Amino acid sequence: MTEFVLVVLLLAAVAAVVVLVLRQRRARRPAARRTDPLAGQPDTWDPMRIGPGDVITYAGIDHVVRGTITLTEAGVSWYEHLLDGSTGRRWLTVEDDEGDLELTLWQRAEGTGLTPDGDVVLRDVVHRQVERGRAQYRAEGTTGTAPSGTVDYADYRTRDGLGLLAFERWADTQSWEVSTGRRVTPAELTVYHAQPGQPGS
Repeated sequence: MTEFVLVVLLLAAVAAVVVLVLRQRRARRPAARRTDPLAGQPDTWDPMRIGPGDVITYAGIDHVVRGTITLTEAGVSWYEHLLDGSTGRRWLTVEDDEGDLELTLWQRAEGTGLTPDGDVVLRDVVHRQVERGRAQYRAEGTTGTAPSGTVDYADYRTRDGLGLLAFERWADTQSWEVSTGRRVTPAELTVYHAQPGQPGS
C-alpha cells in the first residue's frame, strides 16, 4: 500500500512539473502582433517626390501615378504627373516658383482647334498668354511621350486668374495639345508614396 501511495505521489509530482514547464514556455512565447501597413509613410507627403507608382487621392477618388515628365528650362525644373483614376486621366503639375509651391490639375480639352496665337477664347471666356517657351524633358513610366526631347509650351489665364489654359507641342510636326486647369492646395490631395524615403521622380 505504501508503495502505491509513493507511485501516485511521484506521478503527481511529475505531472505538476510538466504543467509548470509548459506554462513557462507559453509565457515566453511572444503573442502575434498586428502591424500598421502604412507605418512607414510619413505624416506629410513631399510634392517633389511624387513619381510612378504613387497613389494620389483627390476629391475622394484614388489616382495612380502612371508616369512622370521632368521638364527643365534655363536651369528651372518642374514636373508633370499622369494620374489615372476611375473618372479618367488628368495631369498634375508640380512647380516650385521661387519658393511658392504651385499645384495644378489639368484636364485635356479635345477638339478645340485652338493655337497659342494672341488672346484665346474658350467657352466664351478670354484667356491671355502669361508665359511661353521651350523646355527639355525626360519621361519615366507611361506618359505617351518619347523618353526625352523638347516641348513647346504656352500658358494662358483669364483676367481673374482662376481660369487656366495650357498648350503643349511635343514635336514640331504635331498639333498643339490643349488643357484646362485649376490650382489645388496640398490639403486637397493625399499622397501615398510607393517607396517611402526614396525620390519618386
